[in-house]
Amino acid sequence: MSRLHTETFPCAKCAQPLSMGIVASINADRRPDLRGVVLDDSYQRGRCEACGTAFRAEPELTYLDGRRKQWILVQPARLLAQWPALEQNARDAFETAYGEQAPDDARELGEGMRARVTFGWAGFREKLLCAEHGLDDIALELLKFALLRSMDDVPLADDHALRLVAVRADELQLVWCLASGDLGIETIPVPRAVYDEIAADREGVWQPLRAELSAGPFVDMDRILAMAED
Repeated sequence: MSRLHTETFPCAKCAQPLSMGIVASINADRRPDLRGVVLDDSYQRGRCEACGTAFRAEPELTYLDGRRKQWILVQPARLLAQWPALEQNARDAFETAYGEQAPDDARELGEGMRARVTFGWAGFREKLLCAEHGLDDIALELLKFALLRSMDDVPLADDHALRLVAVRADELQLVWCLASGDLGIETIPVPRAVYDEIAADREGVWQPLRAELSAGPFVDMDRILAMAED
C-alpha cells in the first residue's frame, strides 16, 4: 500500500508554518497516479500562502512497482555522501520485504525485481524514466561517463548531478542540474544510437566499469566518482 502523512515545517523565507501531505511509500501498482506525478515532476511541491515562496518537500520513501520490477529506496539529495550506509539499508530492507528473509508470497513478487537506492527527486524520476522507456540504468550511467570523457568543461560539484529528463524516439535528453533537480544548468541531447551501442557492449570496453556500477543497489556514476575522490 501507499502511505502518506502530514508534516508541518516553517517557510524557508518567512518562517510561516506550512503543512503538506508527505508520502512515506508508493505502491505504483495500486496508485499509478502517484507514479504519474513523480514522472511529471509535480509531486510534493507547494507555495507559501503568506509570502508566495515556492517550496518542495524532500523525498524520503520506498517505491514499489511490481509490474516494472522496481523497488527503490529514495533519500534526500543532501544525504548522498552517506550512500554506503544507505545502500546497506536498502539491501537489508529489500531482503526483509522481498528477498530471502521474506514470506513465500513476497519472495515470489520479488523474483526478478531490481533493488535500487537513489537520492533526490531528479534521481528518483530518472529511475522511473528508465523503466518507462525500457532503458538499462547501468547503461545510462555508462553513457554519462562517456559524456564526461568527451566534454572539455565539466560542471562537476558536490551539489551537481547529470540526470536523464526526457526520452524521444531518437534522442535522450540529459541535464546538468542541482542534485535536488530544481535548477537546470546545461542541457545535453544525446543520440539514442550512442546509448544503444553502450548498452549492447556487455563484455567489451565498458565491462569493468559496468561491474563496478552494478556492485550494489546504488547504481549511479557518483558511486565511482566518490571512490575516486577517496
